[in-house]
Parts: sequence; structure tokens; C-alpha cells
Amino acid sequence: RLSERLGDDRVVAHHGSLARRIRLDAEDKLKSGAVPVVVATASLELGIDVGHVDLVCHIGAPRALATLLQRVGRSGHWLGSVPKGIFFPLTRDDLLQTAAAVRAIRAGELDRLRLSDQPLDILAQQMVAIAAAADIHEDQLFALVRRAWPYYDLERRTFNDVLEMLAEGVATRRGRRSAHLHRDLVHGQIRARRGARLAAITGGGAIPDNADYDVIEEPTEAKVGKVNEDFAIESMRGDIFLLGNHSWRIRRVEAGKVRVEDAGQTPPTIPFWLGESPARTRELSQAVSDLRTDIAARITDRSAPPSVALVTWLVAECGLDVGGAEQLATYVRDTLVVLDTVPTCETVVAERFFDESGGMQLVVHAPFGGAINRAWGLA
Repeated sequence: RLSERLGDDRVVAHHGSLARRIRLDAEDKLKSGAVPVVVATASLELGIDVGHVDLVCHIGAPRALATLLQRVGRSGHWLGSVPKGIFFPLTRDDLLQTAAAVRAIRAGELDRLRLSDQPLDILAQQMVAIAAAADIHEDQLFALVRRAWPYYDLERRTFNDVLEMLAEGVATRRGRRSAHLHRDLVHGQIRARRGARLAAITGGGAIPDNADYDVIEEPTEAKVGKVNEDFAIESMRGDIFLLGNHSWRIRRVEAGKVRVEDAGQTPPTIPFWLGESPARTRELSQAVSDLRTDIAARITDRSAPPSVALVTWLVAECGLDVGGAEQLATYVRDTLVVLDTVPTCETVVAERFFDESGGMQLVVHAPFGGAINRAWGLA
């Protein structure tokens, strides 16, 4: 849509599923001023020098206070300038969350960082990688591991358990498998088994692999980007889809590859990706809870439109415009009318309703953030 309004050469896209060369080209055009607008995912959020950016437009609500600061902070990155951002919430829940985030940051709040304590999966990876590089004595390996902060008080018993698992493998119906190390119990020496080096290189880190298909342009064989496996399998020859802000026509789908050709200006569909939506942090959840409570306390007449005083308070407190403040106050008022309370970190609301087929459904309104609510969902 922006390309239609501003011109094809005035807007570029930037996201993790685009090929690296396309992303770098978008970054260069932004830095040089050749392109005034970049539409991006979190791929432009960290670790990249984006040059002079005047304004950040954030679509939807931030899921963390640090994310809000980081993204808006991409603008105004030169001496004497002020970072500027405008938020465009997509729902009234987004509106509440954005207002709460702005209010919390103005009060000096930040997300608390929680470091993993003795993550044994990473320990196992590192032990295999160290042994794959050179033979090492058990005592040396234990001393080396404990020099890393997360393992400074690692017990020898726990270390030995991980070492035993790596040396003995894991029991399956077909016997023991996945043994990566040889352990000499007499001399205390550890050395890598065959395949340990490959396992260390291909299995490092804690981010799971996604089953994505590479998109390859013909006849140049240039990699354009990636699409999700399900999208690739469901696509057919001749289908046209949008990757970045360019249309591509599918020529054929192979194992792990979608071969395409330039489709010019033909109207496309949009591919989809399956991502792990970042959960709201505990600190932002508390800010949402506090804002709900404070708005509810200022609503004296549930049958009347929001008061001018409440709207004025929201504009001053949360950086909303008048229309947004009125919507937010109305949203909380409607919640009070239906539930007689608002869901907060002190008040969990269970709401029962019946769907179109007559089946009973339950919604638990518990604004604690993903770390707690995901566990409740599993339960």
C-alpha cells in the first residue's frame, strides 16, 4: 500500500525471512537516504546501525518495556535530537497495553532480566564442543565449566550426571543412542566420539530450527528468502506470492526449495510464517493491571460517557490522543458493566460463555504475562 502511494522505489521491506543480501541492500538504502521508508519486523530492532531515522511508527502493542524503548530509540540517534515514535494499536486491548507501557516508562519502570541458572542443555553442548576440539581430563573440564558465571556453583554430582548421559547415551526402544563422548573411568580422560564435532557445530544454541523452504529465483539461482514449510507444500505452480514488497511466481516446489520467477506487478497472495509470539513481560503486565485499576477507580457513573476529567487524565498520563483516551475509558467502563470489576494482578476473572454450537467456553482473565499464563494454559 505504501509503495502504491509513494512509489515502488520509495519503500523497502526488512524481515528475517528475506535473504541477507536483500536485507543489507534495504539497510544501505535507509542509511544513504535513498529510501525514506522501511517496513520492518524486529529484524531492524537490534545491533544494526540504521543511520538517521526521524520517526518510528509502531504497529500494534509492544510486549515489553525494553522493546518499546529499543524500537523508538532507533530514531533521533544524533546529538541534540529527541527519539520520536507513534504507536498504532490494532485493538482496544492493544490500546490499553500501549498506554500502560508508555505510562510505565514515564515512571522509570523497566523489565527485569532473569538469567538462566545452570542450564544443563547448554552445559551438555559446551562439554561436547570442548571435547571435540581436544581430549581433556574430567577435573580440567569441571574447572573450566565453573569459570562461566551460570555454573560458578555447579555441583560435581550434577556435572557427573551430564557427563554420564553424554558418554552412555539415552535409552530408547532400540537400545542406547546419542552417546557423544568416550569416558575413561580409570584415567579420567574424556575424548570425543565419531560425530561429536558435527553435533557440536550443527546443534549449538537454544533456538529451535524452523522447517522453512528457501525461495530461489530462476535462472539466476539467487536466494530471495524463506517461506514456511506449510505454505510451500500448499502452494501450486503458477501461484503468485509477495516476499518483501516484490511479487514472485512459483515455477515448482522441490525438497526444501521453492523455485520462482519475477511476477512484475501481478497481484499476489501473502505467505505466512509460524513464529513464537513474544509473551508480555511481568513488569508490563503489572503496568496493564495498574492502569485498569486506576481508570476503573475514576469511573463514577457506568451509564454515562467517560468524563472530561478522565479523558484529560489519560491524555496527560499515557500520551494518548483524545479519541484514544475516550475509547480506552469506554472499554474499561464496558468491562465494569459486564463483569462488575476489571481483571488485575489481584483479581482474576473467570468468564463463561456459550459458542455458536452451544458448547460452553471459559476465558480466564489473568493479566500476569506469558511466563505464568503459559503454565496455566498447560494445566
